[in-house]
Amino acid sequence: MRKTLKTPFASLEKAIGILSLFDFESQALSAHEISQKVNIPLSTTYKYLDIFLKKGFLSKDVTNKKFYMGLTIFKMGVLAAEKISLYNVAFPFMDSLNKQSGETVVLTVIHGMEALCVNVIESPRMVRLTIKKGTTLPLHAGASEKILLAYQDESFIDAVIENKGLVKFNKNTTTDPEQLKREMKLIQSRGFAQSDSEIDLGAAAIASPIFDQKGKAVAGLTAAGPRDRILGKKRHNLVNMVVETARKISHELGYAKV
Repeated sequence: MRKTLKTPFASLEKAIGILSLFDFESQALSAHEISQKVNIPLSTTYKYLDIFLKKGFLSKDVTNKKFYMGLTIFKMGVLAAEKISLYNVAFPFMDSLNKQSGETVVLTVIHGMEALCVNVIESPRMVRLTIKKGTTLPLHAGASEKILLAYQDESFIDAVIENKGLVKFNKNTTTDPEQLKREMKLIQSRGFAQSDSEIDLGAAAIASPIFDQKGKAVAGLTAAGPRDRILGKKRHNLVNMVVETARKISHELGYAKV
């Protein structure tokens, strides 16, 4: 009886050991590195990795064949987001922007080669944009996604174009690589991104980057809603509100250039 109980718990311990290898210093690991660190055969390591990939606990970079934390873990992290510094710091400012603008306010971060919504405060208005926490979106379309892509290295942008493609959602979606790169430079130069029906027809958004203490763009702050409200007469005021709110969050995270 003891022998039959020991095997599944030993496997569970090994599985947890593999997942525990991933941290800020080791965000991506190869199968060989994992095998060495947990001291199990490479063939066995691949069996664990196959299960983690199928269940979404890990993802695999198609360029370097390394593994990194998957969407399942990120979604679990969203549920425990009150313990995350960015979430804690950003929430009161998001709430203030939501009340000031009357629009849906979204917080996004990069996950792999996609944008992940980690928090959202919906507009109190009857007609509004809705998005669920944990939703992933392509980085080339929409202000809340483009604001993240614009502050990445050019090599990352090229990798997104090559591996994810520039899917066309409607006539306003950017599908030309060179045009997308020009848009990224424009976003950086003016400090905010603007979108008009790039994914959903009739929806528009204004987004600004959030920087950490190292000066790295770690998130995007977005106000989104119907295009006539977002891009209408109050557009200039909304841009100022979003940019200023993102600046305040960055300051709270230790960013000095604000």
